[in-house]
Amino acid sequence: MSPILIPPRFGWYLCTFHIGRMYFLCVNILILLVATLYFYLSAGRYTHNVASYPLPDKSLLTEPYPCINMNGDLAICHKGQCNGKWKPPRTKHCSICGLCRLEFDHHCPWVGNCVTLSKLKAFITFLFLVPSTFLVAVLPVAQILVKHIILALHVSKRDPWAAKTWWDWPGSWILCAGPFGRWIVGAILGFRLLSQNREQSQSPQLGYLIEQPHLRVVITAGFALLLSVFAFGLGIVSTRKVFQGVTTLEILRPSRSQSVDRHDLVCIPQTATNEVFVAPLLPKERMYDLGNDCNWKLFQLRPFFLTPSPRSYTWPKLNPIMVQRIREMQNNHRN
Repeated sequence: MSPILIPPRFGWYLCTFHIGRMYFLCVNILILLVATLYFYLSAGRYTHNVASYPLPDKSLLTEPYPCINMNGDLAICHKGQCNGKWKPPRTKHCSICGLCRLEFDHHCPWVGNCVTLSKLKAFITFLFLVPSTFLVAVLPVAQILVKHIILALHVSKRDPWAAKTWWDWPGSWILCAGPFGRWIVGAILGFRLLSQNREQSQSPQLGYLIEQPHLRVVITAGFALLLSVFAFGLGIVSTRKVFQGVTTLEILRPSRSQSVDRHDLVCIPQTATNEVFVAPLLPKERMYDLGNDCNWKLFQLRPFFLTPSPRSYTWPKLNPIMVQRIREMQNNHRN
């Protein structure tokens, strides 16, 4: 049997669709998952995790709870359409969405919606799925793209017009992000020269965008790389906050060493006398930190997708070490 000769221009196409069908399948499945998670995180801007519980009677509370002043009062919101509704612990009024969001973490401009603790598992999965999709999609052709960039730089430096206009110009070391931008602009010039020198009569074939140097392919891959690095870094930070038992909102609040925030007070009810004992948190003390292992277990127990809100409000668990410290202060105050 005589060997089958394959033209180089068809190499990437055959590798992807004929030899590497599993690659094609994996890339499309990952892209579908990324798109599904994105639309899920974007959905329900005015409906998900909206605070709508009635204000509890603080005299009936028996367990420690966060309060806003030394009288042990609970927070209410008068912003937007809230009209004095109760703001449960870890709730924030989002100025962009115009409503109070339960278990608020941050408002993400990329998905145009608030990220809450109920959606945090899907959000972190989305952040790690983006770079994974990029790696699976680009790694098979990464060597080709790198060779194209090296070729573009070589052509750009050897071209008299490009050398005189850019490489020999002293301003190229300063303009466009300094020395790093000098190489980027030089590569862009090289791709433009390669595009001009490409045979005009050559009809495009399947896979030619990868087999032949194309600036738009490299720019697309570069943009996807930056987006993937950003998403991966944000995923690491978000996962770290899960282990610490804090939200982005709680981290961004002013330091307690500078001032006592009204959200940093804990009330210990005294059922026998109907009195309350209120104490502030210490600097760097986390109100909802239950320990790394417990924080991670609670995160894993959360459903991946939103479930209907329960009719009765479930108070979040407080840091047991913090509660013990405040109870000891309470006992000392009695004595």
